[in-house]
Amino acid sequence: TPIEAIVLTDSRYREAAELAANSSPWQVVVCEGDPWVRAIVMAAEAAPAALLGNWLNGPKDGIIEITQLADGTLQGRIVGGAHPGRKDANNPDAALRDRALRGQVIMRGLKHDGGSRWSGGKIYDPDSGSDYKCYIELQSDGTLKMRGFIGFSLLGKSQTWTRYTGTSMDLP
Repeated sequence: TPIEAIVLTDSRYREAAELAANSSPWQVVVCEGDPWVRAIVMAAEAAPAALLGNWLNGPKDGIIEITQLADGTLQGRIVGGAHPGRKDANNPDAALRDRALRGQVIMRGLKHDGGSRWSGGKIYDPDSGSDYKCYIELQSDGTLKMRGFIGFSLLGKSQTWTRYTGTSMDLP
């Protein structure tokens, strides 16, 4: 796994580091003392840091919160959207069709491949009621590419997710 942190040892660079941390998938660490020790400690945590938080899905009708579990995998949960009372009406399990979609984990099991890519997971599509294999990849412009597929990634569909910075979990 490549080191995914930039270490700046001079406190004069603190402002530049803060700007870079807000606009880059890299984690920036400003430290004094032994930079190699801190770089090694931070490298393990750097990869998911830019992915965690709220994302607006491709159709811009759902807010997905990406979190990291204790085992290191990432998951995504519906925390908001344009249809707050929407039920899981297309779920293949009839017993689950009356549950609210908000609060449901729809993306799970994503493992870090290195760099800004996470794969090996599954994503649930509430519109079809189907689970698909998926991967996510943080793009250089700060967006998130999410690809769901059956079998091979060539047989699938991609969405571009954008960071959601709003405060309301109800979209217009």
